Amino acid sequence: MKKHQIIFDKIAKLFKEQFKEKAIMSIGEYDDGYSENHLTIENTGVWISCDEYELIFGTGFNHRHYNPEFDELLDYLDEFQRMLTKRKRKTDYFKDNYCYKTKLEVESADGNFQEFSTSSTWYFSFWKKTTEKVAIEKPIIDSLEFENAFIEIKNYAQHDICDHSS
Repeated sequence: MKKHQIIFDKIAKLFKEQFKEKAIMSIGEYDDGYSENHLTIENTGVWISCDEYELIFGTGFNHRHYNPEFDELLDYLDEFQRMLTKRKRKTDYFKDNYCYKTKLEVESADGNFQEFSTSSTWYFSFWKKTTEKVAIEKPIIDSLEFENAFIEIKNYAQHDICDHSS
């Protein structure tokens, strides 16, 4: 098992402890041999998935990829922890009643919001007036126990792990 897959398993265990039956795990297996584990927190939009190559986390359509060949695991885990424990500001952009873009920002330690990601569609009536709808979402969890458990996961991520399955 690869390091990012072990980290996913540790996060799944923590979610089951903290969110109980609201933590929903599913496994997607496809005809082409691809498979992934997917974990969501019911009624929050927050999810994380893992396959052989990477971790992906997000809320709704907005998400980030972590590939062990190119990305820093601790940065990824810090972002994911902030997604769960800080407020989020979601801005939906409309042309008439059609939402064509969503920007998600996550609160930083100093109380400012930093852009997490922006998702958009190609089809929209560019000549129509743009309107915005901004919503602030509360943290998913505010628990010292969760924070401490997540720190343990981050500490584990700093250690080298031998991959015996190769």
